[in-house]
Amino acid sequence: MAIMIPSRPLEVPEHSREDEMFDALEKLSDEYYVFHSFRIITNDGNVIHESETDFVIFNRHKGIMCIEAKAGAVKCQNDTWFYQSGIEMKHGGPFKQADLNKWKLSKYFEKVGLSNLLKKCKLTHAVWFPSISTISINQINMPVDGDKNIVLSSEDLTNPSKTIEKIFDLDFRGQPQTSLTEAESNRIIDSVLCPSFELLPLKSVELDHKRNIYGKMLKEQSNILNFLEEQPFAAISGVAGTGKTLIAVEKARRHGNNGDNVLFLCFNKYLCDHLKKNYNYENVSYYTIDGFACSICHSEYADFDELETRLLDLSYNKNFPYKHIIVDEGQDFGQNRIEEARVLDTLEEIVLEESINGSYYVFYDKNQLIQGYNVPKSIENAECKLVLYRNCRNTENIAITSMRPLKESKKPKMFSGCIAGESPKIFINNDFQKQIEFINKSIKELLRSKISDIVILTCSTEDRSILKDKVSNGTYSVGDKSFKFTTCRKFKGLEADAIILVDVCSDNLIGDDSLVFYVGASRARFNLVISSQMDEEECKRVAIEYGLSATGNTERKIAAKLNTLLVK
Repeated sequence: MAIMIPSRPLEVPEHSREDEMFDALEKLSDEYYVFHSFRIITNDGNVIHESETDFVIFNRHKGIMCIEAKAGAVKCQNDTWFYQSGIEMKHGGPFKQADLNKWKLSKYFEKVGLSNLLKKCKLTHAVWFPSISTISINQINMPVDGDKNIVLSSEDLTNPSKTIEKIFDLDFRGQPQTSLTEAESNRIIDSVLCPSFELLPLKSVELDHKRNIYGKMLKEQSNILNFLEEQPFAAISGVAGTGKTLIAVEKARRHGNNGDNVLFLCFNKYLCDHLKKNYNYENVSYYTIDGFACSICHSEYADFDELETRLLDLSYNKNFPYKHIIVDEGQDFGQNRIEEARVLDTLEEIVLEESINGSYYVFYDKNQLIQGYNVPKSIENAECKLVLYRNCRNTENIAITSMRPLKESKKPKMFSGCIAGESPKIFINNDFQKQIEFINKSIKELLRSKISDIVILTCSTEDRSILKDKVSNGTYSVGDKSFKFTTCRKFKGLEADAIILVDVCSDNLIGDDSLVFYVGASRARFNLVISSQMDEEECKRVAIEYGLSATGNTERKIAAKLNTLLVK
């Protein structure tokens, strides 16, 4: 998928259909950068000049394309372009405007001293009529400035790749064939297409750039989605950060768009609420397993034996309301109360029978088995198992740190464009007041770095945490800012730009509770801060378990083993 900047479409009038064009352009391959509402601001004396291009596309192997979009009905009379309302278009119509924006972009290259790169980069323009079909466009006699060869139509809202490539392949007079090195491509992005000094403060641009890199579906994930098109059942595993929920939600969206009802089950309420709020797709219903049981049984509390009976009744009477079932956090459904009632097995059997001919997918990570003791048998016995390997959530340093305490710790597999990121920080001190001071200081430092998406997670429970007396309504406050506080278990499946992990004890680093540390640490995208109250004896025990000498500065040795920086 293309790298979109910004990562989500800007707010535009609904009739412009730019949000639909944004979604379509995102389907381009990962060799493309797409800039929405691209603005150039120049200062000519005391006069500020501003131009805006609806979309600018960049591919270092093909060139740069400026796209002007015109939604709705349009008409042209006597070489003058009008909107459906009869209002005359500015700049002489869409073709002249797109060509003008292209010219302004070339002048900007000159301004920043990169005009030499235009000798190696094709610079072209196009017009998109998202409300008009190709057939209608072909029947139009274009004015002298219009060229059907550089037009995108309503059909391109499905997938514009072929048309974009066709336009880039056109032989434009005076335009070179694009041949840019990776370094030259980066100079164009950093100095022209995303000049941070003219758009946003540097820290904000850097953070937004990181979100763009990590917010995209990898080829590995796309391949699994494509495979599932022909596969009605699969169990998909992957360590934290490999995009399991991303794929699960996208699969649900596709089924929903086809008019099929989808049941999306997860375990944690926080995750369920997050999915409902951010991925409210048509025909997709999100439930926790307990919430689903209460809904089907019309009860206040989950009774899984009753749920199995109701499900079988619905199936027998052909009244089961869903065609597809997607289970996220599948490892947590192995609890005895769910397994003994054969809930997952029953759901699988219902949607896969011929009368429904649906699909059933379950996503899981054995390393996140912190709500039960065993992975469900239906997962263990699955005939079709797929694996996700590459981390697309965390920086490389965070991914390494999160996995270090695991018994079978391996170096995480990162995608080629990953960010190394800052080393996580760890503070080891059993003094309560110093712990609080460290947490507060860490939050202030993150805020100064323009990071406000901060969540505090305890490896213990809320009522046993060192912050229990300083938390109100699930939030911890520093000054006039409040931050979410909860347990690693409850936040499983979610993520934040920065995680502050508190109440880390020796059992979280060497014992069975190392899975809790792994879950909590892997929630962090870009910054991870660890606060531990281990005393000297605990540090020695951890050091010995890690195969380190228990003499000397054990705190520093532990920090190095965890791939962290020790804060004193």
